[in-house]
Amino acid sequence: MKGGGRLAIALGAAVALGLLAWVVGSNFDEVRAAAAGLSWGWAGAALVCALASHAMGGLALSAVLTLLGHPLGAPTVLGISLVSTTANYVISTGGVSGFALKAHLLHKRLVPIATTIVASALTSVILYAVLAAILVQGLATLAFRLQGSRVGLIEGGVGLFVLILAAGGLIVLFLNGGLRMKAARRVFHWTNQAAFRLSSRQIPPESFMAFERQMAQGLARIRHEHGRLTLAVLFTCLDWGFAMSSLWMCFKAVGDPLPLGPLSAVFAVGQGATLIPALPGGLGAAEGSTAAVLVALGYDGGRALVAALLYRAAYYLVPSLLSVLVLWGLKVSEPSVLREAAALAKGLPKK
Repeated sequence: MKGGGRLAIALGAAVALGLLAWVVGSNFDEVRAAAAGLSWGWAGAALVCALASHAMGGLALSAVLTLLGHPLGAPTVLGISLVSTTANYVISTGGVSGFALKAHLLHKRLVPIATTIVASALTSVILYAVLAAILVQGLATLAFRLQGSRVGLIEGGVGLFVLILAAGGLIVLFLNGGLRMKAARRVFHWTNQAAFRLSSRQIPPESFMAFERQMAQGLARIRHEHGRLTLAVLFTCLDWGFAMSSLWMCFKAVGDPLPLGPLSAVFAVGQGATLIPALPGGLGAAEGSTAAVLVALGYDGGRALVAALLYRAAYYLVPSLLSVLVLWGLKVSEPSVLREAAALAKGLPKK
């Protein structure tokens, strides 16, 4: 990554932390009072649901890879899904960092880059479609019940628009052969330029033809066996269901459980905030918007802020820390590493 990119990421993280400090600091007395009555049992349950949500995302990816003819086993794909997802939260680059890490880990396990692109696009479309339905319900709640500030409504609306635009663009791109070929050629051209700068060697044209052929084969399998996508859709619904359950338990932990309407509204605003460029996982913006929305809906702002911080820890922080260990395990278990270890073991003298 170039220096400018690192600087932008560092500035984004600094802005996010500063925003979070301002939100907490301006409500410090209320936050301290709400934190004093925190139920750690419900907090633990929220963490379990958050981890289950990430697991469902991994199972959805595993189902799609199996459909595309590359079954790797659920534990491996769950690990790859976790580290790639948390990479997007930690390094806010519009999903590029997570996809690059996913492509690298799958490539090490002999999954072609074309298959990774198709699987990522397909799981993203399903993910966005289910999330869009949740956001519509949440925004409807805001539109009918929110009084005063409309920041949450606007933020959620922008998030919904981005999701629909992204999902629609992916569907059109992968179903339209002409557009797909143009996009593939453009990606191949950029990749070729990068490879030439690194090694002064061109990627042979046959590699592009293989890339296009693998992508076409993957899309053909999806069209002919689309019934098997039901499993991926089910896992995705469970993914968001566990995520919302985790959020509900965070509010339960502070003694303020939310009905479905306000819960979906808060969830919509929080997910909309995660799409703000440069802010890692919408840090600061999501917490402040959650508190503002619930205050406008008649709930206690201090408890809302503590619940939002608890959800941040359960859904983002702990999985991100866990993914460091998972990434180490994935690197150690790569086939090439295991082959090298086996070859080394054969060369060692026996005792």
